[in-house]
Amino acid sequence: MNLIKNMIMDKAQHRIERFGFKKTTMDELSRDCGISKKTIYLHFKDKEDLLKSLILRESQAFLQRVFAEVQTIADPLEKLTALINVAVQNFNQDNFITGILKEDEIFAAFVKRKYHAIIDQEIIAKIAQIIKDGKTRGVFREVNETVVAYAGFKLFQAFTYAKTGPLEPEVDYTPELVDFLVQAIIKPQSR
Repeated sequence: MNLIKNMIMDKAQHRIERFGFKKTTMDELSRDCGISKKTIYLHFKDKEDLLKSLILRESQAFLQRVFAEVQTIADPLEKLTALINVAVQNFNQDNFITGILKEDEIFAAFVKRKYHAIIDQEIIAKIAQIIKDGKTRGVFREVNETVVAYAGFKLFQAFTYAKTGPLEPEVDYTPELVDFLVQAIIKPQSR
């Protein structure tokens, strides 16, 4: 990616983390970067386009970190369990992407965009591949891996940044989430 474009996104990320998206202006960003606003507009059509690009970049980096941590795990059940745990741990850390996802106002505008769908599809495809591998190895029962991956991803969202219920924020619900998802797809043992 272009060095100037990355520098603009880095400075925007720092400013948004510090002051919020609404209070971040292109004039301030221009000063932070030491470049003209015209140069910024050569790379981004407006502030929302800059935010979309930044979220896309940071989401991709987040996904790469999470999936890299479980990449070497061969057993599909262990891999799926580790993936959920690693993802929850990463979401519980204070980082830019978690902050953006928790900001309803900013994320709501972004969520309607095609980029969010692209990110979701990528995540669901990777989870579906783990499930498919588990089916092939006889660990998971016959299920539609895409449907199960989609359902699992939506449950993950509900327990992390898109909490929709009155869950206690200080309680770690990860073990219950893992158990629920695993029990839904694991192949019953012969007695």
